[in-house]
Amino acid sequence: MQTLIDNLSKRRRMMFYILVAIAIIGIIIDQLFDIQATSYFGEAYNMYIVYGLIAYKLIELCILYFIFYHRHMRRLSEQQHISELQIKFEKNAKRFFMLVPHGNVIFGIISYKLTADIAYFLLFITIALSTLLLVKPTRHF
Repeated sequence: MQTLIDNLSKRRRMMFYILVAIAIIGIIIDQLFDIQATSYFGEAYNMYIVYGLIAYKLIELCILYFIFYHRHMRRLSEQQHISELQIKFEKNAKRFFMLVPHGNVIFGIISYKLTADIAYFLLFITIALSTLLLVKPTRHF
């Protein structure tokens, strides 16, 4: 069980560093290049789309946390000696720690392209970082 916790902690820490690196790269790109907002939908609709992405991501993170992480973690902490549950938890926890940063970076890039404002990109990175900081593999074991 301890190796599982150590592996998940390493994965969490690695994703944290990757997100910080992506945020720094995003800031550098914003400073070096002049990115124009897309005009696919019209400027008035771009902000509605970005607000929709933010709302979607906040709802999705709650669902992902419950489905991929919390549900299996709770079962495993109640019954610590079941290897099948441990394998399922490890698979879903790895998936959770991969999907959170990946989805937020993609949504951040989309919102940055729609608005040409780095603040929305950094907002999605911050959401991912705060999610990774709140979900700790060692908390429940």
